[in-house]
Amino acid sequence: MSTKINKESKNEIMKYRGEPHFTLQWHITAKCDQDCMHCYRYAKPTYEQELKNELSYEDCCKIIDDFSNTFNTYGMPTRINFTGGDPLLRKDIFDLIVYARKKEIDVGILGNPNYLDYETTKKLKDIGVSSYQVSIDGLEETHDRLRGRKGLFKDTIRAIHALENVGIRSVVMFTLSRENANELIGVIHTVAKEGVSIFDFARIVSIGAGEQFREQTLTSQEYKRLLLQVLEEYRCLQENGNKTYFGRKDHLWKLLYQELGLLKPFPKDKETIYSGCGIGSSILTILADGTVYACRRLPVEIGKVPEQSIRDIFINSSEHNKMRQVEKMRKCSKCELVQFCRGCPAVAYATHRDYMAPDPQCWKEI
Repeated sequence: MSTKINKESKNEIMKYRGEPHFTLQWHITAKCDQDCMHCYRYAKPTYEQELKNELSYEDCCKIIDDFSNTFNTYGMPTRINFTGGDPLLRKDIFDLIVYARKKEIDVGILGNPNYLDYETTKKLKDIGVSSYQVSIDGLEETHDRLRGRKGLFKDTIRAIHALENVGIRSVVMFTLSRENANELIGVIHTVAKEGVSIFDFARIVSIGAGEQFREQTLTSQEYKRLLLQVLEEYRCLQENGNKTYFGRKDHLWKLLYQELGLLKPFPKDKETIYSGCGIGSSILTILADGTVYACRRLPVEIGKVPEQSIRDIFINSSEHNKMRQVEKMRKCSKCELVQFCRGCPAVAYATHRDYMAPDPQCWKEI
């Protein structure tokens, strides 16, 4: 089952994507004052290139214009998540946010808590930032160790309160490995107690500094058992009136839901990709030097901006089009959930150096 993206046709893009929404994850700078043990930004040689060749403000504005014009043509809502490094370490970040908002692009930030005092959060709110994502990777001792600075857990809680107080949605992401899996439930309780707007977790991808965690991934059955535990915690918290939204970022939730009888009947249409991994359909990543990836956790270059247009990269990149060839996914192509899941190609790539290989934490027998 292969879906070709016709460069003249919104309908063809929609056929793959299921619904109109496009997100650009933009690593606007590689500068960072944290030293996280699993960070992908330390991948070489990209890290040094990003530090030395950070895009100028003028080039960034050209890219924002290009992004807006490209997807406005198709009538698609757009979002930029500025990240890094720490995007607040880029001196013109506020100007870039204002420029993007003038184009009616929704703007979020994926960053560090270090500089989130009242003045900064209020300014971010005033210029139109809708959400700010920080990380909590364990309870206090574990989080501080994994993220490289004592006191960071407390700073993160303080930042969450600062964000919520000015009306920016706080988002907390947990990066899951064997190193911290036993603290995931505790973190879920913590974010619920602290009034976080959105919580989710993602499996570690062993690239960059994360290579040292290659042997720290859960087995497929361990992961399934953990998902069942997490689901029960989510249910209990929601039944007790907790207002945190608990996301289901990992596409393997679909497999679990199918096994529990919680999925709606499959549609008669067996061609459209309705959900699952957004690679090739609803996401792109730009690094600080303009290198474009389909996903930041899948370190395979598909283009370069502003030398190339986003439209040309998205539609015509040969590597990007290979990623769309769902029928070549060695396990997922045989699965009835292929329209809704497809696991995580980035996890597969980190394990096998092949994004078409099976997701190692998928427990389904094919």
